[in-house]
Amino acid sequence: MSRGLIDHLIELLSSAIVREMLTDLDKRLRTYVTDMIHKILKRIILTIAGLTLTMVGIIFLLVSSAIYLSEHLHSTWMGCGIVGIIIVIAGLILYAASHR
Repeated sequence: MSRGLIDHLIELLSSAIVREMLTDLDKRLRTYVTDMIHKILKRIILTIAGLTLTMVGIIFLLVSSAIYLSEHLHSTWMGCGIVGIIIVIAGLILYAASHR
């Protein structure tokens, strides 16, 4: 009878220890996954913000170069046409390079 009682106590004690370990492991895993998700989202947001600012800067740079060429060539649309052709050529080169 005491053997059954000892087995029962050992079983209760071991199940409590295992339950505590699993709860602690679950908390640590949840914290790790949450931190990892936050880091990934931060990188994505910073990348999108950086790309957006870069694109806005490029647009302003291209518009200003088109205006400068238009004034230099004494034509209203010539600068926009030249800059547009350069952008199309650069886009085609990038497209062709990405499909190799």
